[in-house]
Amino acid sequence: MAKKSYNINFEYDYDFILIGICSPLKDYHMCYKINKQLGTLLYRSDHDITMDFSEGIEKAQFSLYEYWDHQYENQWYLLPNKCQILCAEKHQVQGTIFDEFIRNEKKIKHLIPENAKVDYYLQVHGIYSEQKKLQLLEEIKKLNLVTSAHEVNIKNLTTKENLIIK
Repeated sequence: MAKKSYNINFEYDYDFILIGICSPLKDYHMCYKINKQLGTLLYRSDHDITMDFSEGIEKAQFSLYEYWDHQYENQWYLLPNKCQILCAEKHQVQGTIFDEFIRNEKKIKHLIPENAKVDYYLQVHGIYSEQKKLQLLEEIKKLNLVTSAHEVNIKNLTTKENLIIK
């Protein structure tokens, strides 16, 4: 009997609204402001988003806030785009008492590196009309200390797989 093999090609459907937010606020403060302005109940998730950088040497954890809207059956996620990690780097200095010393250095890693100027991403999964989407953007722009908010075209992102929340 001949063996049959099947290949399954799976492509994730990025069917959600993605809003990029620029703000100097800390993640918990941004969450509080969004909750107060929009009447949502975003809360800190039990699981953060963990990513490996530099062949698994550096690990970054991005906090995750989530909310389930029972009325409209929409799932909301707030993700920071930036994470500060502490890296131990070996430096080589020849001919001094500091030959090969290790220095801890802070690095900033991005969830979506091609949009490094964006501080937060707000994902809204579910059915949302164009009017409701524009209304949501305007409400976010009204927040104190939010410098800008805009819809991000997911198709143009090269690292869009980082936005998949499991």
